[in-house]
Amino acid sequence: MTIPTGPTGPTGRTGRAGRAGRTGRAGLTRLLTALLLVGLSGACVRLPDAGPVEVGPERRTATLDEGFPYEPRPPQPGETPAEIVRHFLDAMTANPITTSVAREFLASSSRESWNPEERMITYADTSTPSGTSDVEVTLIDGNRLDSRGAWQGPLPDSSATVSFPMTVEDGEWRIKEAPNALIVSDSWFDERYRQVSLYFFDPSGEILVPEPVFVPRGGQLSTALVRGLLRGPAEGMRGVSRSFFPKGLRLDLSVPVSPNGLADVALQGDISGVDPETLELMTVQIAWTLRQDPSVERLRVTVGDTPVSQSGSSSDVPIVVGQIYDPTGVYAWQDLFGLRNGRLVASDSGRESRVRGPFGRRNYRLADVAIDLPAERAAVVSGNRSQLSLGPVSSGGAGDIRTLLTGASDLAKPAWDHSGRLWVLDRRPDGAQVSVYADGRRRVVSVPGISGENVIDFLVSRDGTRIAAALDRRGSDVVVLSRLETGGQTVRASRARTILEGVGEQLQLRDLGWRSPTDIVVLSKLSDALSEVRTFSVDGSPATQYGETATELIRDDIARLAASPVPNTPLWVVPSDGTALQLPPEIDAGVPLLGIQALTYVG
Repeated sequence: MTIPTGPTGPTGRTGRAGRAGRTGRAGLTRLLTALLLVGLSGACVRLPDAGPVEVGPERRTATLDEGFPYEPRPPQPGETPAEIVRHFLDAMTANPITTSVAREFLASSSRESWNPEERMITYADTSTPSGTSDVEVTLIDGNRLDSRGAWQGPLPDSSATVSFPMTVEDGEWRIKEAPNALIVSDSWFDERYRQVSLYFFDPSGEILVPEPVFVPRGGQLSTALVRGLLRGPAEGMRGVSRSFFPKGLRLDLSVPVSPNGLADVALQGDISGVDPETLELMTVQIAWTLRQDPSVERLRVTVGDTPVSQSGSSSDVPIVVGQIYDPTGVYAWQDLFGLRNGRLVASDSGRESRVRGPFGRRNYRLADVAIDLPAERAAVVSGNRSQLSLGPVSSGGAGDIRTLLTGASDLAKPAWDHSGRLWVLDRRPDGAQVSVYADGRRRVVSVPGISGENVIDFLVSRDGTRIAAALDRRGSDVVVLSRLETGGQTVRASRARTILEGVGEQLQLRDLGWRSPTDIVVLSKLSDALSEVRTFSVDGSPATQYGETATELIRDDIARLAASPVPNTPLWVVPSDGTALQLPPEIDAGVPLLGIQALTYVG
């Protein structure tokens, strides 16, 4: 069986070719905006070119890690119940990561049943353990991760106080029962875990869907990644993402990587009766996920002694396999579009030109525009944001324009996904209404936590599985995210959860954009003289919100972002006067670009 590798490497602009001529992007590179203070008045620019725990086996083994080694001491004779619990928590911070010493603090009857791989809890601080027959500890500012290492958000207040029933064994206090969790401090977690993505597919099997997780740093990255894949999508993700791993497959110990970059993925299980296409897609999942290990260049996948994939006479598969399933949309146009004097313009090799379609020939007094991924169709919003129309980008005339919606209250910029679905949000007096146009029909979509809310801006991911919105909240705005199930004739959405909120600050959000398939960039106003651009993960984990990921701008009139999820694509901001600024700015940015509005990438 041969795995299709697709087109080779990124080549800049992809054009308007169909799937057969699509070019891809190798790998997923997380792009964070560098911290920068810039004055807009001096900018001269033009349109541009172009686990919680270790996901492991049934019993945790020592994991190679970064940082100083730390071997916690086992229980000491005569320790009090409070000391046993305090030292039990300390024992979970061993480096290399292992829970062998922590188990010694448990009663012999519970050592085998304790399962710290079930979840992880992190905390900023703890109260002093107190009690005798039951020792209680309160975890301050706790957070949760599931067994795959996926961030689950804050620990509920009802679970913040943890009780440890105690017992006496051989004259010494031991913990009778402990929560099935690895409980560690934020600082320990931040130093020893890194965020990566596990790659699954959308329900149709047409595009990859990355799911962020945290795994231990160090020499076992490939092993942790494959084990995470074998666990499958998170519970409740059916209809959102799917895995093509046949049931019952398990990893044979680990994933060794040879000095020449070959990752040997040896699986055990039964694949008889599994069709070749399923095994191909399984291999694509492995390849895209292992790209995040810089030591891996090729992979070999076997089940038992049977090679799953072959390329020519070799069973080795290049790590760039499966480019046609790129979550950024392998066929997506890479350059910018915008409005000038009410007409649609495009960037071509860094030079601005009007498009040849009807929106480039006449001033329709447009307020906003969204271009589908292959740059074939434009969805435009009228100047008063009450009407939505659709027309071709590069051909046709006024007669090819079709009105999709009239009488709206305040349309936000629409969004396109990889399958050509057009997502629309109307900011109505009674709250936002979300709808989607697909197969020639419009369907209103109920998105709990977004529908009916006061929405500033919204986004839909190119893989069609995520919808995010900036909400206008009294005191401080927030960003929320919902997962979309788009199979069949219905569209369902999960309740949106908060993924960005002000901590000791009042957020005044203005615009949203994608910075990668799993990163969102937000524009917010800090004061009358300063705006901020911040990048954070779709999972809302604090480690990705408050690092050095902000770009601060001296001007208070930054109105818009132009951002793309494609790696290494420039980020642009546009103030109300249309003077576009690239971040970070180029050394030679050309002449000032004035009067540009609705600057945007496709999607």
